[in-house]
Amino acid sequence: MKTTITKAISLLLGLILLITILCGCTLSEDVSGKIQSEEFFLENSDGTFTHGEIVVPSEKSTIADTKIPLVVMSHGIYGSMNSGGARQLSEKLAESGIAAIRVDFNRCITKDPAIALAKDKSGRTNSYTISEMLESNDLAIHYAIDKYNADPYRIGLYGRSFGGRLTMAMGNESIGGFDYKSMFLIAPAGNEYALIHYFGGQKNWDKMRAKAQSEGFVQKNGLTFTPKWFEDYYRYNPALTGDGFDDKPVILYYNTKDTVVEPKTSLDCASAYSNIKIYKVTTDDGHGYEMSYKHSKLKDEIMGRVTEFFSETL
Repeated sequence: MKTTITKAISLLLGLILLITILCGCTLSEDVSGKIQSEEFFLENSDGTFTHGEIVVPSEKSTIADTKIPLVVMSHGIYGSMNSGGARQLSEKLAESGIAAIRVDFNRCITKDPAIALAKDKSGRTNSYTISEMLESNDLAIHYAIDKYNADPYRIGLYGRSFGGRLTMAMGNESIGGFDYKSMFLIAPAGNEYALIHYFGGQKNWDKMRAKAQSEGFVQKNGLTFTPKWFEDYYRYNPALTGDGFDDKPVILYYNTKDTVVEPKTSLDCASAYSNIKIYKVTTDDGHGYEMSYKHSKLKDEIMGRVTEFFSETL
């Protein structure tokens, strides 16, 4: 039986007109000639726009009848589509014959890049709910299928931090009606406790929630959290619904020194899945997992494992 949040998302997506708006960029090829990338804007149901990028293998993107496996990448709550080495990882996946698509969950108020992509984020809504994040990912998947011939039957999921929570929800509930094949998680904030810890404990969390209820919103570190945000958070706990992903393969990384998403939260999320491999690391980079480092053995290990995992499972 679908959960309440799944029904809500299905209803929302049923009302969406899948209008794709390009940001004026054309498909660009990297110097190696092996991969191509394109930035895009997709119109959301509320009239805002989701900004994203897709990276595809050049040799496959030009063959009309060739279906390409796809990985959907989700960033954390204060991150962006380029956080944590995501652009480099997308390129590595494309070099291995896998399309990678990722979006910024902080929506744009216009499709004009000069405004939408301003560094001060004045062209963004600076507010998004889990429902809206799911909508953005669903739009991105359809864009990859419609324009780049991504295979709807070979889709994998990759998520970090709060993006890991989103990834778990997508896989557990087959969001969009897709039978996702595999999942790779890095420090997923996927249980009820994760964000309570991140925002300073139960007392601070309760104050934030109460203010959102009484004033219609609460702001924290540049983002606006609405009552709907808290409603979505409490409506669905992906750490309790891993059986919805059946026995499909999952990999999870956690860091013993991660103080943002604590090891116990990652392990709680891991316990939701029956076919999972867990990798424990110890690095002073904390929640970063050295993924933004220019040179790092750990980053090379993780990126290599991500690429190998999806090459084998998609």
